[in-house]
Amino acid sequence: MADSLLLRRPALGRHLGPVAAADARLASRYSNRLRAGYPARPEDLRSCGLIVLHTDTAGLARLLELLRRIGPWRGAHFVLLHAELDSSALDEFRAAGARVCSAAPAPAPSRDLVVVEGDRSALRRATAWLEDAHLRCLELAPGSKPLFLVGAQMPGWLLIPVFDAAFQTLKAAGLSPAEARRMLRFLGDAAVREFAAHGRRGWEDPAAAPRAAVTAAARKALMEASPRLGRFEEAMLAAVAEFYGGTAGQRPEGESRVLRVRLSIP
Repeated sequence: MADSLLLRRPALGRHLGPVAAADARLASRYSNRLRAGYPARPEDLRSCGLIVLHTDTAGLARLLELLRRIGPWRGAHFVLLHAELDSSALDEFRAAGARVCSAAPAPAPSRDLVVVEGDRSALRRATAWLEDAHLRCLELAPGSKPLFLVGAQMPGWLLIPVFDAAFQTLKAAGLSPAEARRMLRFLGDAAVREFAAHGRRGWEDPAAAPRAAVTAAARKALMEASPRLGRFEEAMLAAVAEFYGGTAGQRPEGESRVLRVRLSIP
Protein backbone atom coordinates (compact mmCIF):
# COMPACT_ATOMS: atom_id res chain seq x y z
CA MET A 1 0.00 0.00 0.00
CA ALA A 2 3.05 2.26 -0.08
CA ASP A 3 1.80 4.41 -2.96
CA SER A 4 -1.90 3.90 -2.33
CA LEU A 5 -4.30 6.69 -3.18
CA LEU A 6 -5.91 5.97 0.20
CA LEU A 7 -2.64 6.76 1.99
CA ARG A 8 -1.81 9.76 -0.17
CA ARG A 9 -5.25 11.28 0.50
CA PRO A 10 -6.22 10.54 4.13
CA ALA A 11 -9.54 12.38 3.69
CA LEU A 12 -10.72 9.40 1.64
CA GLY A 13 -10.86 7.40 4.87
CA ARG A 14 -13.55 9.56 6.47
CA HIS A 15 -16.38 7.36 5.23
CA LEU A 16 -14.65 3.98 5.29
CA GLY A 17 -16.54 1.25 7.16
CA PRO A 18 -15.53 -2.42 7.25
CA VAL A 19 -11.96 -3.12 6.13
CA ALA A 20 -11.58 -6.72 4.96
CA ALA A 21 -8.68 -8.80 3.71
CA ALA A 22 -7.70 -12.43 3.20
CA ASP A 23 -7.43 -12.87 6.99
CA ALA A 24 -8.28 -10.92 10.12
CA ARG A 25 -4.65 -10.03 10.85
CA LEU A 26 -4.24 -8.31 7.49
CA ALA A 27 -7.57 -6.53 7.85
CA SER A 28 -6.45 -5.14 11.21
CA ARG A 29 -3.09 -4.08 9.78
CA TYR A 30 -4.72 -2.27 6.84
CA SER A 31 -7.22 -0.50 9.06
CA ASN A 32 -4.45 0.65 11.39
CA ARG A 33 -2.31 1.80 8.47
CA LEU A 34 -5.18 3.78 7.01
CA ARG A 35 -6.27 5.07 10.43
CA ALA A 36 -9.80 4.58 9.17
CA GLY A 37 -12.59 2.00 9.16
CA TYR A 38 -12.51 -1.11 11.31
CA PRO A 39 -11.36 -4.72 10.73
CA ALA A 40 -14.17 -6.93 9.49
CA ARG A 41 -14.98 -10.16 7.71
CA PRO A 42 -15.14 -10.09 3.90
CA GLU A 43 -18.86 -10.98 4.16
CA ASP A 44 -19.47 -7.65 5.89
CA LEU A 45 -18.66 -5.82 2.64
CA ARG A 46 -22.09 -6.77 1.29
CA SER A 47 -23.68 -4.00 3.35
CA CYS A 48 -21.51 -1.26 1.77
CA GLY A 49 -22.96 1.15 -0.76
CA LEU A 50 -19.56 1.36 -2.48
CA ILE A 51 -16.94 -1.38 -2.11
CA VAL A 52 -13.40 -0.05 -2.55
CA LEU A 53 -10.99 -2.66 -3.88
CA HIS A 54 -7.25 -2.15 -3.47
CA THR A 55 -4.64 -4.57 -4.79
CA ASP A 56 -1.47 -4.72 -6.78
CA THR A 57 -1.40 -6.60 -10.07
CA ALA A 58 0.14 -9.69 -8.48
CA GLY A 59 -2.63 -9.88 -5.89
CA LEU A 60 -5.54 -9.47 -8.30
CA ALA A 61 -6.19 -13.20 -8.73
CA ARG A 62 -6.36 -13.70 -4.94
CA LEU A 63 -8.73 -10.76 -4.58
CA LEU A 64 -11.06 -12.09 -7.29
CA GLU A 65 -11.09 -15.52 -5.69
CA LEU A 66 -11.99 -13.98 -2.33
CA LEU A 67 -14.88 -12.08 -3.90
CA ARG A 68 -16.13 -15.21 -5.67
CA ARG A 69 -16.28 -17.11 -2.38
CA ILE A 70 -18.48 -14.54 -0.66
CA GLY A 71 -20.73 -13.64 -3.62
CA PRO A 72 -23.16 -13.25 -5.26
CA TRP A 73 -22.68 -9.52 -5.92
CA ARG A 74 -25.73 -8.60 -7.95
CA GLY A 75 -26.52 -4.94 -7.30
CA ALA A 76 -23.18 -4.23 -5.60
CA HIS A 77 -21.04 -1.23 -6.60
CA PHE A 78 -17.26 -1.63 -6.83
CA VAL A 79 -14.43 0.83 -7.46
CA LEU A 80 -11.01 -0.64 -8.18
CA LEU A 81 -8.09 1.56 -7.11
CA HIS A 82 -5.24 0.68 -9.44
CA ALA A 83 -2.80 2.73 -11.49
CA GLU A 84 -2.94 0.43 -14.53
CA LEU A 85 -5.91 -1.95 -14.37
CA ASP A 86 -9.34 -0.73 -15.48
CA SER A 87 -12.85 -1.93 -14.67
CA SER A 88 -12.58 -4.80 -17.17
CA ALA A 89 -10.61 -6.61 -14.44
CA LEU A 90 -14.00 -7.02 -12.72
CA ASP A 91 -15.94 -8.10 -15.81
CA GLU A 92 -17.07 -11.38 -14.25
CA PHE A 93 -18.86 -9.47 -11.48
CA ARG A 94 -20.25 -6.99 -13.99
CA ALA A 95 -21.71 -9.93 -15.92
CA ALA A 96 -23.27 -11.18 -12.67
CA GLY A 97 -25.11 -7.90 -12.08
CA ALA A 98 -22.60 -5.75 -10.18
CA ARG A 99 -21.68 -2.21 -11.27
CA VAL A 100 -17.95 -1.61 -11.47
CA CYS A 101 -15.53 1.23 -12.16
CA SER A 102 -11.87 2.07 -11.60
CA ALA A 103 -9.95 5.08 -10.32
CA ALA A 104 -6.28 5.97 -10.57
CA PRO A 105 -4.09 8.98 -9.74
CA ALA A 106 -3.23 11.13 -12.75
CA PRO A 107 -0.31 13.54 -13.26
CA ALA A 108 -1.04 17.00 -11.85
CA PRO A 109 1.09 19.59 -10.04
CA SER A 110 -1.04 19.48 -6.89
CA ARG A 111 -1.52 15.68 -7.01
CA ASP A 112 -5.28 16.14 -6.76
CA LEU A 113 -6.34 14.61 -10.07
CA VAL A 114 -7.89 11.16 -10.57
CA VAL A 115 -9.02 9.44 -13.76
CA VAL A 116 -12.11 7.25 -13.54
CA GLU A 117 -13.93 4.95 -15.94
CA GLY A 118 -16.60 2.28 -15.83
CA ASP A 119 -20.32 1.82 -15.28
CA ARG A 120 -22.37 4.98 -14.79
CA SER A 121 -23.97 4.15 -11.42
CA ALA A 122 -20.65 3.00 -9.94
CA LEU A 123 -18.98 6.14 -11.29
CA ARG A 124 -21.54 8.36 -9.61
CA ARG A 125 -20.84 6.82 -6.21
CA ALA A 126 -17.07 6.70 -6.66
CA THR A 127 -16.89 10.28 -7.95
CA ALA A 128 -18.93 11.57 -5.02
CA TRP A 129 -16.56 9.78 -2.60
CA LEU A 130 -13.44 11.10 -4.34
CA GLU A 131 -14.71 14.66 -4.71
CA ASP A 132 -15.66 14.72 -1.03
CA ALA A 133 -11.92 14.33 -0.38
CA HIS A 134 -11.26 17.34 -2.65
CA LEU A 135 -10.01 15.30 -5.58
CA ARG A 136 -10.79 16.29 -9.16
CA CYS A 137 -12.11 13.51 -11.40
CA LEU A 138 -11.61 13.13 -15.15
CA GLU A 139 -13.81 10.50 -16.78
CA LEU A 140 -12.18 8.42 -19.51
CA ALA A 141 -14.01 6.98 -22.50
CA PRO A 142 -15.01 3.32 -22.01
CA GLY A 143 -12.11 0.95 -22.60
CA SER A 144 -9.61 3.78 -23.11
CA LYS A 145 -7.48 3.56 -19.98
CA PRO A 146 -4.61 1.81 -21.85
CA LEU A 147 -4.54 4.78 -24.25
CA PHE A 148 -4.45 7.18 -21.32
CA LEU A 149 -1.54 5.30 -19.77
CA VAL A 150 0.48 5.44 -22.98
CA GLY A 151 -0.33 9.12 -23.50
CA ALA A 152 0.68 10.00 -19.96
CA GLN A 153 3.92 8.01 -20.15
CA MET A 154 4.94 9.00 -23.66
CA PRO A 155 6.68 12.26 -22.66
CA GLY A 156 8.99 10.36 -20.32
CA TRP A 157 9.56 7.54 -22.80
CA LEU A 158 10.41 9.82 -25.71
CA LEU A 159 11.52 13.22 -24.40
CA ILE A 160 14.20 12.02 -22.00
CA PRO A 161 16.17 10.23 -24.77
CA VAL A 162 15.77 13.33 -27.00
CA PHE A 163 17.08 15.59 -24.23
CA ASP A 164 19.93 13.18 -23.56
CA ALA A 165 20.92 13.23 -27.24
CA ALA A 166 20.74 17.04 -27.32
CA PHE A 167 22.76 17.19 -24.09
CA GLN A 168 25.52 15.03 -25.54
CA THR A 169 25.53 17.05 -28.75
CA LEU A 170 25.87 20.36 -26.91
CA LYS A 171 28.72 18.95 -24.83
CA ALA A 172 30.44 17.83 -28.04
CA ALA A 173 30.12 21.44 -29.22
CA GLY A 174 32.11 22.60 -26.19
CA LEU A 175 29.46 23.45 -23.59
CA SER A 176 30.02 22.34 -20.03
CA PRO A 177 27.46 19.90 -18.57
CA ALA A 178 26.00 22.69 -16.42
CA GLU A 179 25.70 25.08 -19.39
CA ALA A 180 24.09 22.37 -21.53
CA ARG A 181 21.54 21.54 -18.83
CA ARG A 182 20.59 25.19 -18.33
CA MET A 183 20.14 25.67 -22.06
CA LEU A 184 18.06 22.50 -22.44
CA ARG A 185 15.81 23.46 -19.56
CA PHE A 186 15.09 26.81 -21.23
CA LEU A 187 14.53 25.23 -24.64
CA GLY A 188 12.34 22.50 -23.19
CA ASP A 189 10.14 25.02 -21.36
CA ALA A 190 9.88 27.11 -24.55
CA ALA A 191 8.85 24.08 -26.62
CA VAL A 192 6.16 23.09 -24.10
CA ARG A 193 4.76 26.64 -24.06
CA GLU A 194 4.76 26.72 -27.87
CA PHE A 195 2.89 23.42 -28.09
CA ALA A 196 0.39 24.49 -25.44
CA ALA A 197 -0.34 27.65 -27.44
CA HIS A 198 -0.22 26.37 -31.02
CA GLY A 199 -0.18 22.55 -31.06
CA ARG A 200 1.72 20.94 -33.92
CA ARG A 201 1.88 24.27 -35.74
CA GLY A 202 4.62 25.17 -33.25
CA TRP A 203 6.94 22.63 -34.85
CA GLU A 204 9.66 23.99 -37.12
CA ASP A 205 10.64 21.77 -40.05
CA PRO A 206 14.47 21.77 -40.00
CA ALA A 207 14.62 20.80 -43.68
CA ALA A 208 12.29 23.51 -44.99
CA ALA A 209 13.59 26.44 -47.07
CA PRO A 210 15.43 28.69 -46.53
CA ARG A 211 17.24 26.70 -43.82
CA ALA A 212 17.63 23.45 -45.72
CA ALA A 213 21.29 23.96 -46.69
CA VAL A 214 22.37 25.08 -43.21
CA THR A 215 20.48 22.23 -41.57
CA ALA A 216 21.96 19.67 -43.95
CA ALA A 217 25.48 20.87 -43.13
CA ALA A 218 24.79 20.76 -39.39
CA ARG A 219 23.36 17.24 -39.60
CA LYS A 220 26.38 16.10 -41.61
CA ALA A 221 28.68 17.54 -38.93
CA LEU A 222 26.74 15.66 -36.25
CA MET A 223 26.99 12.38 -38.16
CA GLU A 224 30.75 12.83 -38.53
CA ALA A 225 31.24 13.78 -34.88
CA SER A 226 29.06 10.95 -33.53
CA PRO A 227 27.45 8.46 -35.91
CA ARG A 228 25.35 7.17 -33.02
CA LEU A 229 23.85 10.60 -32.31
CA GLY A 230 23.52 11.29 -36.02
CA ARG A 231 21.55 8.11 -36.60
CA PHE A 232 19.33 8.85 -33.61
CA GLU A 233 18.53 12.36 -34.88
CA GLU A 234 17.90 11.01 -38.37
CA ALA A 235 15.54 8.32 -37.07
CA MET A 236 13.63 10.78 -34.89
CA LEU A 237 13.08 13.21 -37.77
CA ALA A 238 11.95 10.34 -40.01
CA ALA A 239 9.45 9.27 -37.33
CA VAL A 240 8.18 12.87 -37.05
CA ALA A 241 7.73 13.10 -40.83
CA GLU A 242 5.77 9.83 -40.85
CA PHE A 243 3.62 10.92 -37.89
CA TYR A 244 2.77 14.25 -39.52
CA GLY A 245 1.94 12.49 -42.79
CA GLY A 246 4.62 14.20 -44.83
CA THR A 247 8.21 13.78 -45.86
CA ALA A 248 11.38 15.55 -44.78
CA GLY A 249 11.15 19.19 -45.73
CA GLN A 250 7.37 19.27 -46.09
CA ARG A 251 4.59 20.25 -43.69
CA PRO A 252 1.15 18.65 -43.96
CA GLU A 253 -0.74 21.70 -42.68
CA GLY A 254 0.57 24.64 -44.67
CA GLU A 255 3.26 26.92 -43.32
CA SER A 256 4.90 26.01 -40.05
CA ARG A 257 5.00 28.39 -37.15
CA VAL A 258 8.67 28.87 -36.32
CA LEU A 259 9.69 28.43 -32.71
CA ARG A 260 11.67 31.54 -31.86
CA VAL A 261 13.50 31.73 -28.56
CA ARG A 262 16.02 34.16 -27.14
CA LEU A 263 18.70 32.51 -25.05
CA SER A 264 19.57 34.07 -21.73
CA ILE A 265 21.96 31.79 -19.90
CA PRO A 266 23.45 33.03 -16.63
